[in-house]
Amino acid sequence: MNYLESGEERLIHNDTIFSTAPSASAVSETRRGSGVLGIIFLMVNATLGAGLLNFPQAFDKAGGVGTAIIGQLGFLIMITAALVILAHCSDVTNTSSMQNTFAGLCGSKSIFVCGICVAVYSFGCCVTFLIIIGDQFDRVLATFYGPSFCHNWYLSRPFITTLTCSIFILPLSFVKRLDVLRYTSSIGCITIIYVIWLIIYESITDTGISLKPMQIWPDNWMQTLQIIPIICFAYQSHMTVIPTYACMKDRNLDKFTFCAVISMIICFLAYTIVGIIGYGTFGIGRVPSDILQGYTDKSIFLTIAIISIAIKNFTTYPIVLFCGRDALLSLFGRDTDNGLVTRVFVTLIWFTLSLIIAILVPDISSVINLLGSLSAAFIFLFPGICLLQSTLLKDPNLCLNKDKIIIIIAIFITALGAFVAGVVFVEALQDLSKESIKPPLVTGFTARLRDNLCV
Repeated sequence: MNYLESGEERLIHNDTIFSTAPSASAVSETRRGSGVLGIIFLMVNATLGAGLLNFPQAFDKAGGVGTAIIGQLGFLIMITAALVILAHCSDVTNTSSMQNTFAGLCGSKSIFVCGICVAVYSFGCCVTFLIIIGDQFDRVLATFYGPSFCHNWYLSRPFITTLTCSIFILPLSFVKRLDVLRYTSSIGCITIIYVIWLIIYESITDTGISLKPMQIWPDNWMQTLQIIPIICFAYQSHMTVIPTYACMKDRNLDKFTFCAVISMIICFLAYTIVGIIGYGTFGIGRVPSDILQGYTDKSIFLTIAIISIAIKNFTTYPIVLFCGRDALLSLFGRDTDNGLVTRVFVTLIWFTLSLIIAILVPDISSVINLLGSLSAAFIFLFPGICLLQSTLLKDPNLCLNKDKIIIIIAIFITALGAFVAGVVFVEALQDLSKESIKPPLVTGFTARLRDNLCV
């Protein structure tokens, strides 16, 4: 397939775009998909994740509660706007994935740039999810079975991770449509609610330790930059937003805007509650990178919370794999409609490779931090370019004042995305060049366990 060179023709003859979106005739006959509640579940489940456990430390790094909340709110407005921009651009191009939307607006060659970014980031996230799952089971087994658990093959990390992921993740990864995962996404949302309740419960019942001092504002305003990468990591769901929008039963931008706003508000409340309470529980400079690792009791409530994090990643992995698989296929001019065999083959290869890497290299946090710079690209850079290009295609001479304002906004979003991506990338390179003193984001418990128990 070839994209048309003319921008106007590209918008008119959008059936030439690599897309899994249903045709107009298909929509008129029957329209399957998710309702508003299902879309909200999908978006919240794709957004809330491991970043939740790191947010109390983010409040500490940002220099105080006030800085973290204001920083979140400022970015949240632009993050939500970017979700709506991507959905609007997918309507303009009649596409169902980020790489196809980007190619529909910027030309056929751009699909390779965007597709590679989506595929690489998705694969990195999938590996991270499996590492987190292994961490949770390691902690539960070490707590209740004893330090020698890893010397039993049936309790070892490779066996437990392979068994559980093959049972709970692999069957969900073959889906042809993303809306099928709305049911498991609701389970993922429930597990996150439980984790939030557990953190509140621990802070209330921990009577032996008084509330620790917290900062409101930072001593040095340069500290505020510390929260930018964490916000990008925590709120990154833009890669999945267009496939999610394509699965709406009533594909309508106004309804989707409502879903996006509600979803981001839910995520903001969850991150803020956990951030404030976790920060107050441990105090300045003492917040662990994984808030659950700071609790040393062996209560059943804490154990359920740890397992809930694993369940949450069971439900999120298939969503990210769906986007990565679609991006990978688009690079070869194929899509998931080309047959069951292609979808199954690519899914099995993807799952197997990510599982092998997660088992053999359980501490790749520095490499994942490098991929974190792509989060800023998905949140700001790609939506900004799409908004800019769609406006220029609609009004090349910028005759309308409204379009002139939109162009200015698009340039600002694009420039912000380039800046944030650069900052995150430089910080990741600095982390690679020096030994980390603090535990990594998602592998701190595993690192201690490997050094002390499994040698």
